[in-house]
Amino acid sequence: MGTVDEKQQKQREFWNARSRTFPRFEEGDHTYEAKMLRHAMENGVDFTNKRILDVGCGSGMYTLRLARMAEHVTAVDVSDEMLRLLREDAAAMSITNITTACSGWDDFSADERFDVVFASMTPAIESDASREKLMQYAADKVVFMGFSDRMLSNVMQGLHEHYGIAPKIFNNAQDMRTWLDRKGMPYTAIPVKGQWVVAKSREDLVDVCLATLREYGAEPDQRFVEAHVEAFKDEQGQYVERTDYVVEMIIWQKR
Repeated sequence: MGTVDEKQQKQREFWNARSRTFPRFEEGDHTYEAKMLRHAMENGVDFTNKRILDVGCGSGMYTLRLARMAEHVTAVDVSDEMLRLLREDAAAMSITNITTACSGWDDFSADERFDVVFASMTPAIESDASREKLMQYAADKVVFMGFSDRMLSNVMQGLHEHYGIAPKIFNNAQDMRTWLDRKGMPYTAIPVKGQWVVAKSREDLVDVCLATLREYGAEPDQRFVEAHVEAFKDEQGQYVERTDYVVEMIIWQKR
């Protein structure tokens, strides 16, 4: 079994590689992130002038939106490349109230507590200890978003079959609810179903497919993957991936 440092380094390498094709902040009220933040606010979460901790922030798709409302956002991610993208976009938007911390969640440390602890779709929250740590840093509200089923990608489905891969079942939302129930902690759970439709270049889609297959331990044939993705080319010459998802937003108040 590898050490914690080795595990974190592998995570950093994986997410650094993913950063090359990872989605970045997009303006507008129509986006998935805008919709999810509206769900939070409609269910009693006030981000205005708050100090917020964004756990597993990635490229900052939520961080930047939160920063526009908050007093300050501390953005934590294991990937230094993801954080570089976040800082680049923040600078372009003249947003200056974000502090980044390159750290795994297990190793993260701060002297303050935060009005809102926010964690969206992050694999860092996978154990009772990692859930307790969310509570440790929360002064008031916690907003957690997790999957409650498989993510079904039209592109990856055929590759999973070809390489004999059983796609992971993502049930971290159910795990979080079970943990909160054990603690007797009241919460609000908001189910959200939909489909992500993402257009990529051929190079980017191949890159994502290869990285995902390697995460499962496969040794993919790049030429086979390149031929496979041609079926997903649209009339504009873009390669469109459609992923069905079932997400839950879980909100609770620290006692």
